[in-house]
Amino acid sequence: MKRRLEWTVSGWLRTLAFVCVLAACAPAVAQTADVPQPWISYAQLVGRQFQAWLEADGEAPDRLHRYLEERVLKASAEAPPPAIVVRAWIGPNGAVTRVEFASLGAPDADATLRQLLTANPLTEPPPPDMLQPLRVRLRLTPNPDAAAAAPASAGSAARAP
Repeated sequence: MKRRLEWTVSGWLRTLAFVCVLAACAPAVAQTADVPQPWISYAQLVGRQFQAWLEADGEAPDRLHRYLEERVLKASAEAPPPAIVVRAWIGPNGAVTRVEFASLGAPDADATLRQLLTANPLTEPPPPDMLQPLRVRLRLTPNPDAAAAAPASAGSAARAP
């Protein structure tokens, strides 16, 4: 079964969800209204693919989700954990050849995120003229649907049917 974004792995933190949101599809210099539609479409495809990889069942996604949940617990209400901005370089064959992001604060979490984003090729190669790196924002957001389901399954990981 596939984990859905609406669910997290542990107890009362089921009110949070891991969300992958596209921030931009080109370096800051090229972030204008003149971004070609093929670049935007490709960036959306990459965002969906990253989202699927980060939601997948498995030990690595579960480990990353546990770390991110701990990160939320340690954050104060005045200063929630910042979004994680990932810069990704994609080869002509669709392979994610390199990713950069500010450290998550734990080498294992950094390595896990890097592994999840570079382990498999994307379903399509980038447009040949697309500027790189591609920027993707990862963030945690409240999930009102999960709060209602949390008491019924407080001791186990929530999974979608």
